[in-house]
Amino acid sequence: MTARTVPKGLAPLLELLELEQPRVVTGAQLAEWASRVGVRWPAAVVVRQLRERGWLLDLQTRGVWEFAPAARAGAFGSGDPFIELRASLARDPDAPYAVAAESAAYMLGLASRRSAREAVSAPPSSRPPKALAGFRVVRWSARAKGERLEGLPVWSTATLLAFMATRPGGYGDWPNVGEWLRDAAARVEVDDVLTELEGRPRSAWARAAYLLGRGQRPESAQRVLSAAPAGDGPYYLGERRGAPGRFWAEFDVVDSTGLEVAVS
Repeated sequence: MTARTVPKGLAPLLELLELEQPRVVTGAQLAEWASRVGVRWPAAVVVRQLRERGWLLDLQTRGVWEFAPAARAGAFGSGDPFIELRASLARDPDAPYAVAAESAAYMLGLASRRSAREAVSAPPSSRPPKALAGFRVVRWSARAKGERLEGLPVWSTATLLAFMATRPGGYGDWPNVGEWLRDAAARVEVDDVLTELEGRPRSAWARAAYLLGRGQRPESAQRVLSAAPAGDGPYYLGERRGAPGRFWAEFDVVDSTGLEVAVS
C-alpha cells in the first residue's frame, strides 16, 4: 500500500474525481472540473500536481491520463486492456475505432474467453495512432449501429457475423465459435446483416448464410441467400489446403474450421 497525499488546494477537485470515477481524463476535462469546484489553477499545474502524487498515471496517448482512485491504495493502473482505446476516444470522441472481432464477441457476452490480444477496428483509409499499436487492428467500417458497452463502442452482432463471413481470416478464435453461434444467430437482426453485406461478393453472403444456418436460423439463412449476388462456389471457410473440410451443399460452403455448434 502506498500512501498518496492530496495537493493543497486540489481537495475539491479530487473529491469530484472520486465521485465521477472517470477511467481516463484529458487536460480539458480537468480544467472544466477544476473550474466547476472553484479551483483556478492552470490546467498544466493541476496535471503536474496530480501526476507527481500518483493520482494521474501516464498513458501512451498524449494529453490523456488514467485516473487512479483512492480505492486502489496506490498509484497502480487498473489493468484495463482497453485503456489506450479509451484514451484515444477521450482525446477524439469522433475517432472511428471500436472493439472488434473476437474482442467484440466477448464484450457482447457471446464468447466466454477474452482474447490474449484485444482487437479494434479502423476504417481501411485511416491511420490509427501509435497508442493503439498494442491492439490487433482489423480494417473494417461497420454499417450497422453498434453497441455502447462499458463506455466503449463495440461492434453489433450483425457486424461481427458479417465480418467473419467476409474476412474469415481476420477472426482469430474460430475453434470456440461453436459455443456461442446459436446465441448470436438468435439475437441478430437479419436486416442489419444484409446492410453489412451490401456490395460484397457472393462468397461473403454464402458464408453468412452458412453461419446463420448452423446457428439454427434457417429462415434467416435463406433470406441472405435469396438476396445474394450471383457467383460460383464453392466458398471456403478456413484453410483451403491441408485441412479436412466438410462441404455444405445448401450453402455451397466448405468449412475446414472444425466448427461444432453447441446444443442448448
